[in-house]
Amino acid sequence: MPVYIRKGPLEIPPGSEKDWSVDDEEDYFLKDPDKALDYLPQPYRMIDRELDLLIDQAWEIITINEQNREAEKLKTKILIHEPNAEIHMTRRVNCIASGKSGTYIFVGLSEGVAVYRVSDLQWICGWEEPNVEICSLDVCHVKNEMYLIAAVDDMGIGRLLILAEDKLNLLKIINVPEDLSKRTNCIHFEIAEGGEYAAVFLEGNHECWLEIYRMPKDSWLKELESSQISLPPTEAPSSTPTLPLVNTPSVETKFTPPTLTLKIKPPKPLTGSSFRNLQESVQKSEDCSMFGTGQNHIISAQQWDQQKAIFRDVFQKYLDLESHNITDGQWSRHVSFHFVQSNKILLGELDRIPGVMPNAVTVHWNDCHNLYFYLLGAPSKDKSEIEPKPDLVWPCAAAITCSAVSSCFYLALGLQDGTLTIWDMKYSGFPLAVVDLPEGKCMDSLYFLECHTANRDSPPTPRAQLLVWCTDKSLYLLTGAEGTESNIVLIRESSINSDAQISAVMPVQSLPNGVLLFYRSGIVELMDISLKEAVCQFSLPFSHWVAFPWQPVYAFDSENLFLFLKGNEKMAAGEIMAEGVEACSLFTFNLNSLQLMDAFKKMQHTSLSLSQNLHWEQRCKIVLQNRLHSFPERKKKIAECWSKLKKQASPLIY
Repeated sequence: MPVYIRKGPLEIPPGSEKDWSVDDEEDYFLKDPDKALDYLPQPYRMIDRELDLLIDQAWEIITINEQNREAEKLKTKILIHEPNAEIHMTRRVNCIASGKSGTYIFVGLSEGVAVYRVSDLQWICGWEEPNVEICSLDVCHVKNEMYLIAAVDDMGIGRLLILAEDKLNLLKIINVPEDLSKRTNCIHFEIAEGGEYAAVFLEGNHECWLEIYRMPKDSWLKELESSQISLPPTEAPSSTPTLPLVNTPSVETKFTPPTLTLKIKPPKPLTGSSFRNLQESVQKSEDCSMFGTGQNHIISAQQWDQQKAIFRDVFQKYLDLESHNITDGQWSRHVSFHFVQSNKILLGELDRIPGVMPNAVTVHWNDCHNLYFYLLGAPSKDKSEIEPKPDLVWPCAAAITCSAVSSCFYLALGLQDGTLTIWDMKYSGFPLAVVDLPEGKCMDSLYFLECHTANRDSPPTPRAQLLVWCTDKSLYLLTGAEGTESNIVLIRESSINSDAQISAVMPVQSLPNGVLLFYRSGIVELMDISLKEAVCQFSLPFSHWVAFPWQPVYAFDSENLFLFLKGNEKMAAGEIMAEGVEACSLFTFNLNSLQLMDAFKKMQHTSLSLSQNLHWEQRCKIVLQNRLHSFPERKKKIAECWSKLKKQASPLIY
């Protein structure tokens, strides 16, 4: 039986015809009878042709718009900002840190730490230790001209230094390697705002833990005043601004050591219970007013293994075989923590721990679903208990991969399944935004932008902006506000070219919508997030290039709007081997000299930061005003809810 019967004479059209797709349906001829089932019947063939035509036309329009956009980018000339000053360094620079007061800049070197004044870039003082490579610095401004510096070297030794009266002194070595067999490495060292507490993440002997110290700041000031140690000043040569360092004084001052208040270890993997009955498990739990870690249960080891096997058999096709599975007896060796103030989540402890300085710490371990809260100012029930239980356990639906805390006290949590949540922990205690990242995206780090509101007369509405940097080097902006729908916008997409990928992200808190982006190619640009456009680029002299652009060494002084960037001199490999040390310099860029800074500053002056600490009467007034303003909307929603309930209940009544 023929596949297709034509009307008229049985003539086979020549194969050279090219317009069969536009011919009438009566003249349609199928060249290959075997493909009869592959063609759609009418009228779907006509719809398919029209859709293809629309897609081709839309693609042509998209291509033309993309070409026009690229042409406009080429026409727009980006402002190139040259460095305002240069500091020649005679030692290798490993890290830079800036104090929040905007007075000093701290430089971690191959043999110690150096301090420079920001205003004139003059060397102030230094601390020297032979064969010590300072790899990371964390600086905290305590008061007046007093600073605390947390330094970690390449051997994993953490040191606490103090800068007072233009003198840099060593306070304490955190992990002294007394016995090499029991040696511990300092992975991360951070000081809380105000210098009241410090956190040290240590690792050694196949274990890891987090230690929280209380800093006796007042005692240190008194000991510095009573010691009367005069360090011999060392002046820099007038010809070249090289680095002079102060030698360790012959007379040592005995400072009061920091007090260890908490020792937090990673939670143990959930295994079978050793309790014999439910009563014994309940007696083990001292407080049942909150969620626990899940350790105190009565599931036996045999039942635990049986339920795990059943779960794997049922959901095997949904399990990600490539995910990292933690075996029994092992746990993650990475921790993230943030010093925070008392908040709505810790509402029951607000009266017990007053003040505006950080008095709590949030901790989450890698591949763990729980967020732990520990109060720092609360007296312990057992004085000998250094490793206490968390004051609050916050379980999440998936493992926590990254987190961030803003000055407005918003907490952002990024989960392993791509869910991102911003919590308002100061005023309401409710989530401000909940979004899902595009499929296939994994979060690497989170950065809060400074929160502002445009009108001083109206009550501040909780609003947060969050930068999401993904593992594929793409950058997103999440905006969430109370009473509005959250949205996420792509700022920079991932690039196949490695040189065009982002290597570091740094929000400029003193400039609204300002973000510094560092690229692997060595390009450094200031971007306006609201316009998604580059404001300017920072270029080094022709004789230098950005040192390690995949991991740049930089610091930003938000008070004076100074950018400090390390640059290496362009030298041949033979010259570097001959000299032994690669010549480098610190270049400073003064953003105040930019013409485009006026627009940023105008936005800053017309905005009101939500991070200011208001009196409780003002907070109550703001809450009542917000409640009054939202009454019409709430009344409308209540009416809609009642109407829906009435419609659903009417069939049941009658």
